[in-house]
Amino acid sequence: MVSTELGAVAVFTAVVLFVWSPLLVVERLRALFVWPTRWMALNYALLGVGILLVQCLSYLAVFLLAAGIGMVTGGDVAAIVGGVIIVNLAVPSAGAIAALRTLPARGIWSPAGDGLSGRIALGVGVLWYAIVTTVLFLVIGAVILVANLPT
Repeated sequence: MVSTELGAVAVFTAVVLFVWSPLLVVERLRALFVWPTRWMALNYALLGVGILLVQCLSYLAVFLLAAGIGMVTGGDVAAIVGGVIIVNLAVPSAGAIAALRTLPARGIWSPAGDGLSGRIALGVGVLWYAIVTTVLFLVIGAVILVANLPT
């Protein structure tokens, strides 16, 4: 049973990273991924998986707060979906704020540059991430629900 859950998390992670990757055409966002290694693709994968790991652990916290360790009832679903939407905005927002606070001070990244401002690009990235993760969460939840219906 654990492999099913890990498979769902792996699919969730892969799809979110794939769907968010077109935003890397924005130079200020692409410049965020110059650390910790020299390879942008590896940095993108490492940082993305780290953020999504925090995201999935936050989902677990939402489930436990909304439904405890018992069965999820119809009343719990609204609390879970609301909590997930909050987490989907809070986790990338916290990451963006941390990037804006620490990276310029260390000389790793600057929000200023040619083209679109890094702050605006980061805000668009956070909103797009929240939309993608919310929709994908709902789709995976629906698939799991349908797969577990009695026959």
